[in-house]
Amino acid sequence: MASIATEVRHRGLGQGMTVDAIAERICEEVEGLLPLEAHRLARGWSRTEVSSRIDALYRQDGLAPPKISSAELCRWEHGHRRPNDERIEFLCRLYETRPDRLGFGIDFSTVDVGHLTHSGLTDLWPRTTPETFDDLTRRIQHATEDITVFGLTRNFYARDAILPLFESKARRIPVTFYVMDPWCDSRRDRYRIEPGEAAMEDPYRYAREILRPLQLAAERVEPEVAGAGMRIYTYNFPCSFAMEKTDQTCRVMTYGHGKRGTDGPIFVFGEGTAFWDYYVEQLEWLGRLATEPREPWISKGIEVRPLVDALLAGGISL
Repeated sequence: MASIATEVRHRGLGQGMTVDAIAERICEEVEGLLPLEAHRLARGWSRTEVSSRIDALYRQDGLAPPKISSAELCRWEHGHRRPNDERIEFLCRLYETRPDRLGFGIDFSTVDVGHLTHSGLTDLWPRTTPETFDDLTRRIQHATEDITVFGLTRNFYARDAILPLFESKARRIPVTFYVMDPWCDSRRDRYRIEPGEAAMEDPYRYAREILRPLQLAAERVEPEVAGAGMRIYTYNFPCSFAMEKTDQTCRVMTYGHGKRGTDGPIFVFGEGTAFWDYYVEQLEWLGRLATEPREPWISKGIEVRPLVDALLAGGISL
């Protein structure tokens, strides 16, 4: 095995191949050889020399040398034991390569992820963070066609720093909010399965601190072009996701049982895919319910209505 590896090494050096390429060729020509050992053989080093070189790297960093035995290196090279992350880092530095090329982890650079591009997925986050708020703010600032928000429960939209931005946009483009009625049974059911204080469970506080500022902002807007303005609607059915559509981008936030609304993943889809079509059709469905309600939704008690003063005061409910 060593003689074959030496022959491949000499041949590769004569052809001007890189060490990574020589190691890969050694793996191809020597059956059962693992990448870590192939990289050592591609450089013509013994295990004792590898151990000494690793010690030198540790000293260079001001650390005590680990003095790794040849037997331990052999176990790593044959896959009988895995070095810890620190040792893997020094092995990568020694061989001047990536962990996946030494057999630790997976190289995803050649994996076909085209289906993600075709899906229109342009961004994603595991949960709500300051970064996601910044992303949403930028999208609102640059919107030129329309802004539609569905599933509003958090106070981000009513913040003093954000609400004027919606007002400014609403003068030239349509800005629409679909908000769950604070007094409907569905909203109470939703917050029974969220952790305590996950959102504003008190409908009076919710109406006072979120809905009322939105309504006042809508009343202040004076549209400068036809179709612009801020419109606020309430709905009375449960939902398992929220949406924020700005122009040709749709952000979708999923909800889970026993999780806060801000604990769910956020996906961003672009226009022109089945995913985009699905979520935008949900918004179009809401628009039809608000303007032209029809069966079977009427008999099921599903309603979308403009926000009114009486609802804010708790006097009526959908």
